[in-house]
Amino acid sequence: MRVAVIVGILALVVAGVSAEQKGAAGDEAAIAKVRAAYQAAVQVQDAAAIAKLYAPDGVEMPPNARAAKGRAAIEAYHKSMAQQFMVHGMTIASTDAHVMGDRAYDVGTYKQSLMPQKGGPVVDDQGKYIVLLMKDVASGNWWITHTIYNTDLPMPAPPKKN
Repeated sequence: MRVAVIVGILALVVAGVSAEQKGAAGDEAAIAKVRAAYQAAVQVQDAAAIAKLYAPDGVEMPPNARAAKGRAAIEAYHKSMAQQFMVHGMTIASTDAHVMGDRAYDVGTYKQSLMPQKGGPVVDDQGKYIVLLMKDVASGNWWITHTIYNTDLPMPAPPKKN
């Protein structure tokens, strides 16, 4: 009898771990879809599509700019960027993603070419990012809550003094 109880408990534990692993794999796939949607929206400079990937109170923290808080501010930031630069060849590569219940993080690198709208040389940029995500348990959707990224390029040289 005791052995049967122990075996039963072990079976429940294994089933629970297996279900949790399957759930985490599904969540990681969903997060990969968010990453791919972000990349695709940046490629075509669809500011509204980018903003819709964020939680309503999400925050984007771009380099050399103030944080954009909320979908409207995130959309406005990306519209402003599109007026300054055309983005070509954006690729995002995750190096570490981890799901912890209804929260997750995604860390990785990006590459892109930025062509100034008003002329000038194309800038081949590469850098790194951290994205924090939250799962809406009611809908099962994953939303970006925070994004921060920055370039690996060195700072431009200061202007020469005459």
